[in-house]
Amino acid sequence: MTPHQQGQALVLGMLVATLAATSLVVLYNLGQTVEARSRLTHAADAAAYSGALEQARALNGIAYINRSQIAHQVAMAHLVTLGASAQYIQALQSQRNRANPPAGLIAMLFGPEMGLAYQTAHAPADAPVRLARAFGQHDRIVHQVLEAAAREIVADLAASRDRIMRRVLAANYPDLAGIGLPDGTPSSPISLRLLADGWPGYTERSPATRKAGLRPATEEAAGRYGFLGSRSQTRRNSWMVNPRCPLHRHELRRRGSTWLGPDGRWGALDTQSYHALRSNRWIGCYYREYAMGWGTAQGEKSKAPSDVEYVDEPPPDFSQEDFWRWVEHSTSWDIFSGATNPMANSYAMASAQRWPGGGLPAYREVVRARAGDPLRFAVAVSLDSAALKTTDSDSSVAAPAGVFRYAALGRSSAVAVSSAAETYFARPEPRTDGRSELATLFRPYWQARLSAVRPHEALQARGAP
Repeated sequence: MTPHQQGQALVLGMLVATLAATSLVVLYNLGQTVEARSRLTHAADAAAYSGALEQARALNGIAYINRSQIAHQVAMAHLVTLGASAQYIQALQSQRNRANPPAGLIAMLFGPEMGLAYQTAHAPADAPVRLARAFGQHDRIVHQVLEAAAREIVADLAASRDRIMRRVLAANYPDLAGIGLPDGTPSSPISLRLLADGWPGYTERSPATRKAGLRPATEEAAGRYGFLGSRSQTRRNSWMVNPRCPLHRHELRRRGSTWLGPDGRWGALDTQSYHALRSNRWIGCYYREYAMGWGTAQGEKSKAPSDVEYVDEPPPDFSQEDFWRWVEHSTSWDIFSGATNPMANSYAMASAQRWPGGGLPAYREVVRARAGDPLRFAVAVSLDSAALKTTDSDSSVAAPAGVFRYAALGRSSAVAVSSAAETYFARPEPRTDGRSELATLFRPYWQARLSAVRPHEALQARGAP
């Protein structure tokens, strides 16, 4: 070995040792970065899924509110019907006590069971007042509790979703002091920001008087109760009354119905009349109506259905004028072949119970144009490089300086990941008719799942906040 060759192995050894040390540092930093990104991805997915669950809870909550509204409306329809029935029975008692008509006559003409029902009819004197009070309590719950609850759910959903996602991130990083504020102000090394949000405009508030939504659902539910259906029947006496009209008979007409008016308010009307077959030389055979019972309960400014015949100021009796003459001069009633109780209707409307109430409430529903789309959002979660255990950050490993400093993440950069989730509508079991069903806020079938991140969202997540 010549003097000029001495020391060359030492230089080569130093270069190899430096390269090895640098490789170890790079490998260590890369491992820390990969581990941080993997952990952050799992945390972001958990946060996004939790946000979608929060959306599902909110939408299902609105669905339960809508269904509760329907249940309260059915209860209110029953109360209105009971109110009309209570007043009807009180009128029956009054007419029976006046013997107008006598209970014995009703039993003789239409059977002992009809006479017994007339004879024993009884209702508590305070029944209409108590029923009206219960109706008012339901109306208060409908408008002041349930409708307000739905309004608060809608108004708070975005904020509650953000809160739950930040709590999930905080639970995944308990060593960090809180999560970055939604306005972008950093309060910790980890932050959350929204990349896309389908919530604005996803639902709408609709009036209940529409021909879709709450009104038809309420009418369908009420239609399942026979008590709210037609209460009309006619009992005919079997004897021939007059040879001039041999096919006509005395009739006992019971009429009753419950309805949901165009103004969204319930009404009910119950009447019963004895229609005695009469005949004279001027008009021939006709029915003389003896009103026996009547009662109605309606909204304060509601109107009876258009097919209800009545006059506003019916005479209390016909001691001064014949019934048929008054009908001929004052009404357009058909007393020859009619099938209603217009006299009893008139008495009912003259003494109508007017129950205050707000009618059908407004409700929330998915906007029709978006009923086929899930409620989706995407988020970006970033972890500041200062929180990583790399050699230029918070590691216990001594950090090389100068050209050997780890440059993959500077103190001003961060590890950023993106995630997306959605809330979708799906029946737990297929429909029996095999048809699909659009998303609706009348059925609590909302569920959550992760969604694929779109390319432009991934680019946004890697960009600056």
